[in-house]
Formats: sequence, structure tokens, C-alpha cells
Amino acid sequence: METTLVVSSILLWLAVLFNLFLTFALIRRSNSAANPLPGGGLDVGTEAPNFTAQTLDGETRTLASYRGRKTAFVFFSVHCQPCRTLLSKLKHMEEKVRHADVELVLISGDEREETAAFIAELDVHLPVLIAPRTSNSFFDDYQVVQTPSHCFLNSHGNVQASGLPVVQAGEWKALVEFWEKDDIYALA
Repeated sequence: METTLVVSSILLWLAVLFNLFLTFALIRRSNSAANPLPGGGLDVGTEAPNFTAQTLDGETRTLASYRGRKTAFVFFSVHCQPCRTLLSKLKHMEEKVRHADVELVLISGDEREETAAFIAELDVHLPVLIAPRTSNSFFDDYQVVQTPSHCFLNSHGNVQASGLPVVQAGEWKALVEFWEKDDIYALA
């Protein structure tokens, strides 16, 4: 009887330790998913790769379509909650961006129908390009690792900032602050 009690106690403690191990592993995984490290995106100063994408109206656009203008590409997915939040904020900045002579273009990695419904639901009136990840290399060429993501180009088509729009990404935060102050000219 005493041996059974000792074995049962050891097995109980092993089960408790195993549960603690699993709990810590889940917490660590949850924290890393909720707080992704800034990453992805093109290197600052490099020339932006060419692309081909369609507008919601079916017109073809390439990098040459934006040559000579400062351009901010914002990559999104219709199933991304942070994208929904970001696009809701960006639609209120449309006038400031236009005043600053910056072309703000939304890039969808989803199909046209899904994207059109999403944009209509959010009542966004910014230009949108469709580049489905399954058939278009735009996201891969711009090294978009997750959405939302951004790539800011100067008027020569060189990357000024690129990556995830998170607090740690100083360029994104700085640009948003410039837009909010109507002082984007400082980025020239």
C-alpha cells in the first residue's frame, strides 16, 4: 500500500510539472504572436522592385505609374483585424496625404470581390491595388511578411521606410506624426 502511495505521488507531481511546462510554452508562444518583432520589408535606400497589379476598376498599374511622386504602399488582408483598424485611421488622413503630395495606395493580397466588399464596408476612398498572393508576386517582391505592412518610396522610386507599422518601427510612427501635423514636407 505504501509503495502505491509513493508511486501515485510521483506520477501526480510529474503531471503537475508537465502542465506547468505546457502553460509556460503557451504563454511564450502567445506573447511572441501578439508582439511580433519588426521585420520584413525592403532595405532603406534600395530601388523598389517593379510590380504589376490591378485597380478595383481593372486597370493595370506598375511601379512606373508612381514614378515622380512620393508613394506610400500599405499592404493589407481582408481577414486581418489590425488592417481593419489601420485602414479606418488612414481614411481620415486622406486629405492630409493629398495635401502633402503623397500618393497613399492600399495593396490587397486577396481577390477582387473580397477586397471590394471590405473597402466598401470600411467606406475607404483611397486607391486600391489587387495583388492576390496566390497569383501575384507583389507581396513577395516587397518582402511583406505579414499585414498590415508598408513601404514608403521617394519620388525616384527608392525605399524610404519599409516594414510593419508597429510602435518599434520608428519610420512609420514618424510618418504618421508628420501626417497628423501636416508637416510631411520634412520627409522630402
